[in-house]
Amino acid sequence: MQNIESEWSKVFQYREYAHNLYREVWDIPLIKKRSELIRRFLKNRMTVLDVGAGKRGMEEEIKKIGIDLVYKSMDIDRANRHDYYDLSDISESFDAILLFEVIEHLSLQDGIELLKRLYNLIRDEGIIIASTPNIFNPSRYMRDSTHKTFYAYDELCGIMNLAGYKITAVYRSYNDAFHRYILKVYLMGFLFRFLGIDYANSIFIIGQR
Repeated sequence: MQNIESEWSKVFQYREYAHNLYREVWDIPLIKKRSELIRRFLKNRMTVLDVGAGKRGMEEEIKKIGIDLVYKSMDIDRANRHDYYDLSDISESFDAILLFEVIEHLSLQDGIELLKRLYNLIRDEGIIIASTPNIFNPSRYMRDSTHKTFYAYDELCGIMNLAGYKITAVYRSYNDAFHRYILKVYLMGFLFRFLGIDYANSIFIIGQR
């Protein structure tokens, strides 16, 4: 296992590249729900691996959207049914991998190693959709005591690029009741910028092999 300190100059280079694309977190395009990304990037007949799948809720979400694909799940929690409980058991490859709200529960080194291992499970031209809590929304990250590593959007882009992925898109997500959405997004957006915080809950990054 290569130590992150020996690769840090590369991480810094990739992080700066992402930062130049989006100078501030508020410059990142806003979506309401992750289902928008599922509709945009997952297609019929794809094979998809959901890593850290929990209770396989994503499987139902994909079915409701109406995409006909092969869904498989991986999670270390054996209390729920999964296709895999360890990455080392996986010998097939996938068109897409979903990694939603997982990497922040790992150390930095383990997070990078996970991304590298997942890269080897993706077919050529395949994608990964990864998300993490938006650290510019402090309550979003700090409400969970099992979080180990916080990632700014540019830094997560950096380590994903280090792991081999070409970053093709970045999004942030926020959904709320209509009146609160209008208030935060359109009427008070300048105040959030001034205070250096964000109302968006998560950052989503699309990487391609």
